[in-house]
Amino acid sequence: MAELKGKLYTMKEACTLLGVHPNTIRRWDKEGKIKVVRPEGGQRRIPECEIERLLEKPSVVSPPSPRPTLLKDEHLSFFLGYIFSYHRDDWELVKRAILIRDDYTCSKCGGKELLGVHHKNGTSRNDPDNLVTLCQKCHHEAHRAPSPRPQKRRISPEVPVQKPEKEIKEEIRPASVTPKIAEVPRHAILDALAPAGLAQRAVFGDLLSAAVVLRTFTPEDLTSRARCPEAVTKTFCERMSARGYLTGKNGTFELQVGVAR
Repeated sequence: MAELKGKLYTMKEACTLLGVHPNTIRRWDKEGKIKVVRPEGGQRRIPECEIERLLEKPSVVSPPSPRPTLLKDEHLSFFLGYIFSYHRDDWELVKRAILIRDDYTCSKCGGKELLGVHHKNGTSRNDPDNLVTLCQKCHHEAHRAPSPRPQKRRISPEVPVQKPEKEIKEEIRPASVTPKIAEVPRHAILDALAPAGLAQRAVFGDLLSAAVVLRTFTPEDLTSRARCPEAVTKTFCERMSARGYLTGKNGTFELQVGVAR
């Protein structure tokens, strides 16, 4: 072990110095291309002499071009896969991931200022193939729908129709109409609640999911189902009520909006 004396680097430090992925160092260790040290904790530590040896041999550390591009795509693919697998409903993280994927560039005009993320098919489905980076101008154009032409109303002459006396006396009752609940995208509701940071946004997301399931509930019901502090539930109900998403009476709330994913 004399030749392995010197500073011991962690996997993260070694990857930064060598410009490689941690899996690459693990593979080199199995193939015997690098000597590592495992202290009591069992985590790999890379000696300073091994770092210097590999830096002197570029062909060992990195394959020929276009390796930097492949490495960047590899990291980006892993990052996008993680975001869309575990945080698909967190619009702020999804938006940041798409901006990084598109290199902070408008996909339509190539601009790099006032950027936003657009749902291509008009739905709120947070999938990588449904999201694209657009600047403010291109975003407005994408949402601008052609206004329908006003149709001319045909006026037909009124022809008096005599009705039987019995029918005239009958009371005409309007048919009952079931009120239609408006649907609002989940991320739009969470944005409107203005959570203070990602942690509170995540708790608000759990409370919103519980409210969708219960529809009618008390704050205690919501706290129990979402497993969160009562103070956060109170803040959630106050902000939802202020925006008309909830109606409350005698300590019971009812959800007044449909939640679209």
